[in-house]
Amino acid sequence: MSTARRANVTGLGLIGGSIARALAERGWQVRGEDHDSARVERAERMGIITVGGLDPQAEITFVCTPVLALADEVKRVLAETRGVVTDVGSVKGALCATIDDPRFVGGHPMAGSELEGLDGADASMFQGAVWVLTPSAHTADTTFSAVAAIVAELGADVVALPAERHDQV
Repeated sequence: MSTARRANVTGLGLIGGSIARALAERGWQVRGEDHDSARVERAERMGIITVGGLDPQAEITFVCTPVLALADEVKRVLAETRGVVTDVGSVKGALCATIDDPRFVGGHPMAGSELEGLDGADASMFQGAVWVLTPSAHTADTTFSAVAAIVAELGADVVALPAERHDQV
């Protein structure tokens, strides 16, 4: 009997909720966090996450907070977990210049919906979507490979770009 793979999602809005739902539908145990504790409880009731909080042993943590909170949140989850860490922010340059941990690779799924929050959480959102990863000189090859494989498992097409190039495009 195999043990379920484990993931964290911080920020349970539209993108975070969709990532959590997509992972859960693929048999992952997903823990979730959000600044709004009622949203965490709702995500549990909806089966989007297994339970609230961070799993320190999770294979991957997706940071899905607003762009201005990303650097602090990425630093916190790197300190509190052992697996790889990625984010979903739309701006990469400053974040990737700030984070020099080999377990981090920036990311940006080119997907969305007109719906908001958990009501719009859609496990199929990333099917056929482009998901840009922005490895830096500090990103370990194993980190990039692990994140790229998980993103591909969600149905996305992985594209690697330098953070500055991503932001120009």
